Amino acid sequence: MKKWLVFASMLALALVIAACGANSNNSKESSGAANNGAGSEASASESEVIITAKDWEFDQEEYRIKAGETVDLTLKSAGGIHGVRILKTDYNISNNKTVAVTFDTPGTYDMICSVPCGAGHGKMKAKLIVE
Repeated sequence: MKKWLVFASMLALALVIAACGANSNNSKESSGAANNGAGSEASASESEVIITAKDWEFDQEEYRIKAGETVDLTLKSAGGIHGVRILKTDYNISNNKTVAVTFDTPGTYDMICSVPCGAGHGKMKAKLIVE
């Protein structure tokens, strides 16, 4: 019984570590809140914000965009595989993808890494401030 528990623990650890592996997919995806990042649609964005993720942190603690403006949010992974989920919205950004977002009302939104990426995964947080 003890051997199976150790085996299962090692397998779980290997899966978590594998989630932080490199990925060379550099495609672009645009999405609105209504389709939860699943589809692709053309959009005329007014600006772009690049979010860089690496080793359990984002490159900035906060990102700022203007209310009513369509902005391309791009997630670049400098190490491992990551994702960004904007809480209290349907916006999800996959590893090395771009999503067009529009927020009509000013406010602050929490962003988290949406891909389990290792021991520091829970610390991967940032804020999106809509002005």
